[in-house]
Amino acid sequence: MQSGWFARLFFAIVAALTVAGVVGGTACTRWGQPGPTPPTFAPLMNLYVDALTGSDTTGNGSMTKPYKTLTKAVAVLVNAKQLSPSGVSINLLPGDYNAANGEIFPIVIPRSVTLKGASYGGGPGSGVFIDGAGEDTIFEKVAHAAPHSAFTTLEAVPPATVGVSDIYVGASHVSLRGSGSFYASVDTLATLDASDSSFGVGKALSIANVDGIVVTGGTLSCTSCQIHGNSFGIGALSAPLGTTSPSPSSTPYGTGPSITLVRGDTDSTIGAKAIDIVTDGSVSVTVSNETFESGQVAFSDSLTPIVHVPFPGAVDFGGGAAQSSGGNVFIGARETEIGIKRRSETVYALDDTWNPNQQGASRHGDYPHKVVFKAGAAGRNVTIVRGAIGSTVSVGPAPVPTPTPSTTPSGGPTATPT
Repeated sequence: MQSGWFARLFFAIVAALTVAGVVGGTACTRWGQPGPTPPTFAPLMNLYVDALTGSDTTGNGSMTKPYKTLTKAVAVLVNAKQLSPSGVSINLLPGDYNAANGEIFPIVIPRSVTLKGASYGGGPGSGVFIDGAGEDTIFEKVAHAAPHSAFTTLEAVPPATVGVSDIYVGASHVSLRGSGSFYASVDTLATLDASDSSFGVGKALSIANVDGIVVTGGTLSCTSCQIHGNSFGIGALSAPLGTTSPSPSSTPYGTGPSITLVRGDTDSTIGAKAIDIVTDGSVSVTVSNETFESGQVAFSDSLTPIVHVPFPGAVDFGGGAAQSSGGNVFIGARETEIGIKRRSETVYALDDTWNPNQQGASRHGDYPHKVVFKAGAAGRNVTIVRGAIGSTVSVGPAPVPTPTPSTTPSGGPTATPT
């Protein structure tokens, strides 16, 4: 199923760029005489934004004359005729990028770009804080949700790949209408590749249904990210963004959503009051060296689908086909660490740390031998409902690598001198 509203939006942008390209093209020649020389446009590579000293009217996006808002920089990116082959960066100086500063939320990014912050680590008050919320009408249409029910700060839409580094994303104020509304700091329908950043920050976290990141049919990769929320830290599900021919390794909507979380040079944590990561069962999840802060559940496949996807996603917290190295910390969940409700869900979680003295775990929080939990398992570490036939969660030590036999013949005996 293809969403007509999205196609119209995308092709309207493409058409606008095409018309601009035709108008600004080369002039014709007459009787062998060259026409007027067309202006030369340097490929866009860097834009600079300063919420404190920049200007959207007199600035030009350079280091010496930065723009004031990220909203302006994204508009320039969208309308740029040429982009640098090596990629485009929007460089944000420390400040609070909020509505009072002139930002218009949500900030929708339809072209590939990297958002680079500064002074990360001291909190949103001293770093780059993208701070605000607006109605996420794209999610509402894709998910067939009611108007004024979804809100977000940043939104990555196809075909963009959006990088985020050294930035805080969240909201100080969110106005939600009833218990059916929710907010997520980022909605990724495309690809979000983040590092050393925090999502779901700000005073609005004290409000119910204010969350971290929603992956609406897109791809999320985070290295050393801090992700927080109330209902969920990360919520991910398949969405009708387009159609491809289904195959045994893909969903009818492409390769399916995916989440990849790893720890880099700083801590990597995720925490929500309810569920840290929740999916609809179709999402591939690969997590290594992540700390799951105490909530009700660390991982669950209980999210209600909006489309039928016949192929479950691969879930690898260690030792699975996605080659997660494990090292995750599952301690402190009030209900269970991994909760499975769907059939035929296969979860690998080897070489992780668990609640000690629970479901066969040692007093150190590890499993000395491999244990495969099946439907009917119930406890603080793993719960699989009885109706989840064919679902398993494998825990235990990481498999010992099998040495590869050497094919190089050994040398002959060494002669002993006489």
